[in-house]
Amino acid sequence: MLSEALLNQIRTEIFIRLSHQNPLALQDLSISNNWEAFRRTAETVLTDRLFSEEKNLINKALDEIMLDPYGWGPVRELLNNKSVNNIWIKHNEIMYESEQGRQRWENVFQSEEHLRKTAERIALASGRRLDEANPAEDCRLYDGSRVSIVVPQPSTRGTAVIVRKFPRLFTLEELAEKSLFPARLLPMLKLMVKSRLNIFAAGAMGSGKNTFLNALLLCVGKDEILIFIENPAESRVGLPDPERPDLPAPFVYVYEPRPANPEGKGEVSEEKLFEKALRQQPDRLMVSECRNKTTAKYTLMAMNLGHSSMSSTHADGPKEVPTRLAELLGGDSRDSLAKTTAVEVVFFLAPLKEDEGLPIHRRLMDICEIRKRDDGLPEVVSLFSYHMQGWEKGMPVGELLPTGIKPSFLQKRKLSIYLSKEERELLESFFGES
Repeated sequence: MLSEALLNQIRTEIFIRLSHQNPLALQDLSISNNWEAFRRTAETVLTDRLFSEEKNLINKALDEIMLDPYGWGPVRELLNNKSVNNIWIKHNEIMYESEQGRQRWENVFQSEEHLRKTAERIALASGRRLDEANPAEDCRLYDGSRVSIVVPQPSTRGTAVIVRKFPRLFTLEELAEKSLFPARLLPMLKLMVKSRLNIFAAGAMGSGKNTFLNALLLCVGKDEILIFIENPAESRVGLPDPERPDLPAPFVYVYEPRPANPEGKGEVSEEKLFEKALRQQPDRLMVSECRNKTTAKYTLMAMNLGHSSMSSTHADGPKEVPTRLAELLGGDSRDSLAKTTAVEVVFFLAPLKEDEGLPIHRRLMDICEIRKRDDGLPEVVSLFSYHMQGWEKGMPVGELLPTGIKPSFLQKRKLSIYLSKEERELLESFFGES
């Protein structure tokens, strides 16, 4: 059998050949999980490199490469483990996170060079490059997982690779079964989506905000057109799932910005994609998670231009969302804060854990409305709040209850456009006495 070092050299050559032959082939395997072009190129490279070897050895090498195209080696098992959410990798240390918390992994990479070459292959597969001029990249794996890479320099302790795995899509019904929120609120959540309110899910890392947001998006009508602009492209909404053929599948386009090639040509910016998307008359326009100035700018612009949108952001509490978005825009000036009034509903989620070593339980803690004050600035008003009562056998005991405040969005014109009279009355009935 071939050594792992030789197999990794062959893997690198396969990705380089693919990138030279047809960069779209790399996008195809990264987006649609179509590995036919990769397999054909792998067969060619193996035949060229091992022409003097027996056919049986070439076939075994091909099987090994197809089993682990990137050459993940020591973390392959973690990547295939559906209970693992995040993986932090250095060449001599690996940590992972699951429902049981964070733990060290006993396997490590052979060397810094081994990890660096693996990182370069991942970047190539996403149509990106890692070198001195571009030492940090965000990429994606074919299953939609996000990979963040920083190489020396600026990483002073070797190549850093962080994998954020995304769980399969869950419906709102499934999340209610997991006690993320009470099942009695299902009709309310679906009507909020149907009325095309501008929605933000907020919380700390690992709070379940993107899982919840995707569940809301699965409630979008089948006749609606959705456009995602993501860098890197991560959304699984709208993709067929052979294991779950009944999963709702809205009509979705996903656009991904593209960096310039080494000659400085071929760049496709978020701005250009946003301008194109506006002309394509989408019913909803999503611009990735708000984690920098660009994503915050175009998400709020979509909302302010009348395109229904949903997004997520990191925040310690629902009342901090306007300030957080204003900071991403470049400061908490009155103008930046005023733009955040385009957000209509904020769902705040949190991971709860009774003690070290016990499982994490995610809960929807707050449902808030962002109102526009007379001076044009945002006001965050609580509509539902989680009342924690204690713990029972490691499980949080509490209830998400209405505050008794009626949201002002009930009077918005779009509710009469997208909801029937009976649906509007049903939605209003959820905001009763506390």
